[in-house]
Amino acid sequence: MVLLGQNTKNMMNFMTLITFLLFIMPSISYSQNLGNNILLTNRKIFPKQETISSYAVVFDAGSTGSRVHVYHFDQNLNLLHVGKDVEFYNKTTPGLSAYADNPEQAAKSLIPLLEQAESVVPEDQRSKTPVRLGATAGLRLLNGDASEKILQSVRDLLSNRSTFNVQPDAVSIIDGTQEGSYLWVTVNYALGTLGKKFTKTVGVMDLGGGSVQMAYAVSRNTAKMLQKLLMEMIHILRSLYSREKNMISMFIVTYTLVQKHLGLRF
Repeated sequence: MVLLGQNTKNMMNFMTLITFLLFIMPSISYSQNLGNNILLTNRKIFPKQETISSYAVVFDAGSTGSRVHVYHFDQNLNLLHVGKDVEFYNKTTPGLSAYADNPEQAAKSLIPLLEQAESVVPEDQRSKTPVRLGATAGLRLLNGDASEKILQSVRDLLSNRSTFNVQPDAVSIIDGTQEGSYLWVTVNYALGTLGKKFTKTVGVMDLGGGSVQMAYAVSRNTAKMLQKLLMEMIHILRSLYSREKNMISMFIVTYTLVQKHLGLRF
C-alpha cells in the first residue's frame, strides 16, 4: 500500500504526467500533431525543445487551494522542459469552495494562475493549447447548486478572458472514483507495475484536504463476490431509516470503485 498525504502529492511532478494524460487527452484532437499512437510507456524528459511541440494547462481545484500545471511535450508525448523544470506549477489559497456564496469571486481567484500560465505558453501556441479544470471534494461537498454556479463562473472566465483552447467540457467536478483511479494508474506506472498481474500492483490511499480515496486491484472472482455482497448491504440499508442515506452512498462509491478498477486491468 502506498500512502500519499497532501504535501507529498505536491512534490510528485513526474507522476502527474499520467494523471494529465488520463484527464486532458480526450479533449486534444490528433490534428494538433500529437501523434496517432499514444502509449503510456517509455516516456522520457528531454531538456531541449523539439521542432513540433504542444502545451496543455490543467487546473487542480482542490478543497484547500487551487493549483495550475503547464505541460510541454513533443509529438510523441515526451515531456519537454518549461523553463528549468518539467512543468510550470503554482498555487493559490483558499479553494473555490470557500466562495460558495460568491461564485464570481471564486472564478476571479483563478485569474493570477491563469495569467501566469499564459505567460509561459508562447503566444502563437495559446489558441491551440487545451485547458481543463478538475474540481474535487471541496465542490462535491457544497449544498444545493452552489458548486454548479461556481463551475459556470469558471467556464465564463475561461471563455471570456483566456487565450487558450476552451472546450465545452473543460470545467468539471472529478468524483472520488476518478481520483482513485487516476492515482492508482499514476503510482503503478511510476513503479513499473502497470500492466502486470493484479497481485503485483500496489494499492494507494490518497489523504486529501476534503476526502480520502483508497484504490487497489482485485481479481474478477473477488469483484463478483463484492458486487453481490454490496448489493445485499444496499438492499438492507434501504429498508432502514433515512438517516442511513450517507452509508448507502458510501457503499455505492465503494462498489463503483471496484468496477472502475476492473476496467483498468490490462
